[in-house]
Amino acid sequence: MARFKEAKQPLLFRAFGVIWSLSKFTFWLFIALVLLIKLSETGQSAKFKAAGENPDFKQIADLLDAGHEAPALAFTKQLLASSTAFSSLERCWLLQTQGEIYLKRRHHHLAREAADSCLALDIADNHRYEVLQWRNDIQQRIDSHQPERYLFKSYVNLRESGFAKQMQGEIVVLYIYLEDNLWQGWSGAQRYMMQQYMEQATLWYQQQAQVFQQPPPKFDVHYYYVQTGRGISANWLRSEQFFADAAPLLLEQMGFRSWQQMHNLMTGNGKKQLAVIFHSNLEARSFASSCPKQSTDCKIEYVMLTEESLVANRWLVPQVQAHEMAHLFGAADLYNISAAKDYASTDLMNYLSAELQYAEIAPITAWAIGWGPKPTAPFELEE
Repeated sequence: MARFKEAKQPLLFRAFGVIWSLSKFTFWLFIALVLLIKLSETGQSAKFKAAGENPDFKQIADLLDAGHEAPALAFTKQLLASSTAFSSLERCWLLQTQGEIYLKRRHHHLAREAADSCLALDIADNHRYEVLQWRNDIQQRIDSHQPERYLFKSYVNLRESGFAKQMQGEIVVLYIYLEDNLWQGWSGAQRYMMQQYMEQATLWYQQQAQVFQQPPPKFDVHYYYVQTGRGISANWLRSEQFFADAAPLLLEQMGFRSWQQMHNLMTGNGKKQLAVIFHSNLEARSFASSCPKQSTDCKIEYVMLTEESLVANRWLVPQVQAHEMAHLFGAADLYNISAAKDYASTDLMNYLSAELQYAEIAPITAWAIGWGPKPTAPFELEE
């Protein structure tokens, strides 16, 4: 019996030894993790220390906490442009704050520029690593928005083609809701929502015109509701048959005998410009059917919107309305030109913003719709 106990005792000691070794390993691993966390916190506290000590920085932080991003962004730009002797850490804090605002607006290229400016400063290695990681994340976001980037190498010139020549003067807009009495319909609330979005789009164009010192165009929007008498499908909306089917229905509702008669009376025999927008409450891809530059027999050009009236789309629909309407006045897409990836990055014809109010018209689109001179670009502008 004694020999049995003596045989078991070494096994017990060995078990305790293993447990103690594991405990020591766990203990030192825990200590290492604590040190890493402390080191990380040191970097973070250093990053935001400037905001707590500088009254200007505290003002920016307070503005952001209150949701006032526009004045906060303007203040960071003002401070960075001033002659104030900021430390590298303080300047980097301003740039990162600026970059985060740009990211919320989906202006990824501007956020990347802020990160690059921060990396050009003399900052600590731990902070530099953090900014590098941030920049890499921004670049990944940019790269993820290029599904059709390499379709074209040049800019298609559609200037002054069709019967919507330039976005100037008085513009009559026919906004037509398509209803099939089957699956695709519009409630009164949904139509009102689209009308509100359209008002945002026309107001945005007027504000953008002032940026280029152009008289704001005057929009006169007329809303119509057309029963198609057939089921609505994405294929039919994109077919040549669509307009042949839809035009007579619209003319009947408006009381005109022909499209030409309607055009002449609505535009004062060409003194005003006409833009036609059809909208189906169908989730598909919107498009514009605009007249080619050299066309002599193009009788009609129009926008086909296929964006559902969902609350989740409220950020998107006004941008789609404005984007597609720009095609009627000569603007071409930028998102599918290979050399435009880092060009005109806030232009509505290239990238979407978080909201229409943050989108812009760049000089190339301004030239296309008749607001400015021909710009230089990193790709060919077709004549």
